[in-house]
Amino acid sequence: FAMGIEYAILMPTVWKYVQSVGGSKTHLGLLLAGFSMTRTISFLIVGYWSDRRPMREPFIFSFILGAIGSLLYGLAGGLNSLGVMMLGRLVAGIGAANTTLNQTYIARTASADRRTKLLSFCRGCAVLGIASGPLLNLFLLKLDDSDLCTGRFCLNSMTSAGYVMAIVNMALCLSFMVLFVEPPPQASSRSISYQRPDEIGTIQESKYHEIEEVEEPTAMQAINIVICQRAGWFCLMINFVTGFEMTALETAVTPITAEQYGWGTQENSYLFGAITVLAIMAIVSTIVFDKQKCCSPRLVLVLAQVSLGIAFAVALGACGGPDIPLWGLFTFGGFLVYGVVLQATPALGVYSTMIGDFDKGVFMGYSQIVLGVARILGPLFAGVTLEFHTHWLLMATACAVYVFTPISFPFVWKKIVKHADKGSFSQAEGSVDVDSQRLLKDQSSDFTSA
Repeated sequence: FAMGIEYAILMPTVWKYVQSVGGSKTHLGLLLAGFSMTRTISFLIVGYWSDRRPMREPFIFSFILGAIGSLLYGLAGGLNSLGVMMLGRLVAGIGAANTTLNQTYIARTASADRRTKLLSFCRGCAVLGIASGPLLNLFLLKLDDSDLCTGRFCLNSMTSAGYVMAIVNMALCLSFMVLFVEPPPQASSRSISYQRPDEIGTIQESKYHEIEEVEEPTAMQAINIVICQRAGWFCLMINFVTGFEMTALETAVTPITAEQYGWGTQENSYLFGAITVLAIMAIVSTIVFDKQKCCSPRLVLVLAQVSLGIAFAVALGACGGPDIPLWGLFTFGGFLVYGVVLQATPALGVYSTMIGDFDKGVFMGYSQIVLGVARILGPLFAGVTLEFHTHWLLMATACAVYVFTPISFPFVWKKIVKHADKGSFSQAEGSVDVDSQRLLKDQSSDFTSA
């Protein structure tokens, strides 16, 4: 929810803020990409941290850095410094890596059947935060009419995004210190071993000696199982498409509406509010489809690809020229947002079940890294293409990124299913399952009693 609020109050004003300190569209792309870059680098670190230490620690650490980064972003206006603004977003990006902890928490505590629903609710909270954007910006715009500048401190509609998020992050930090409940310890296949009961006789002891301990798969074996054998790469590719398309659109929309339609902060705030409504529709659709047994994640992904296909057909036909008609921008953006949000949660839900008992924090971190790389490339590419007024190149590249998904889908169709939770992976994947372990122990007890 807090990330949604940040998005809602920052995105409509960031282009104007960059201009106020002498920045260009390229600087806008660098600013948004820098946030995603440090966030991406931090995903694997906080994921590894959460697997081996109490999850409260990385959460609190990220909130503190988020507050510091947001404060620097707010101070940049009074200092008239693009460098401080960049530094603030870089530090805030590290703090924003806690989104992977949300997903890790769900993957660790919820059953496979409930994960898609809970991930949808989690995404829905972010969307509700975004939905508050128009109302918040109406209030923050009034700051421009007041003289609230003292020395290097300046409070207006642009700098307030930083100050508000600094307060929100500190409030979250204090809340987690008091209210957060630690999830169960990370399960490991190393713990799935056969211990010999002392009371078992010599004959049965020799039987257990053969399977005394099951070795845990190496990191590369785990990657091979999840990413290659179970087609986790396809879910990661959907993550990349989601990140690239959304951030490219976010970066491009405010400069385009300002130049072609003369829109300001309030109009752009309403636009992002409309985007939020579409995202809510997609999330509700995901929840409804998840409840219907006939609607598997594969069918939801197919529907998402159809929506994205319509979006890019409109984009290439109406939005590639120097002048983009308003109807074309709305139609393209509407189908794009609906399709991107619709595909994100089912893909992530399936991917979380593919991980099984391997380190969930690390593998969810991989997912966030792919998303983060896309979020770096999207703003950079959009900023550069807008600088040279090449709308067609932006639309064509976004379409090319999307095309890989429907082309690959038929080859992994049978593998895109939810995997049942297990205590460990099957023998074919390098270990023995828990049911087999219990059966052997029951047999040994019967043998001893006899």
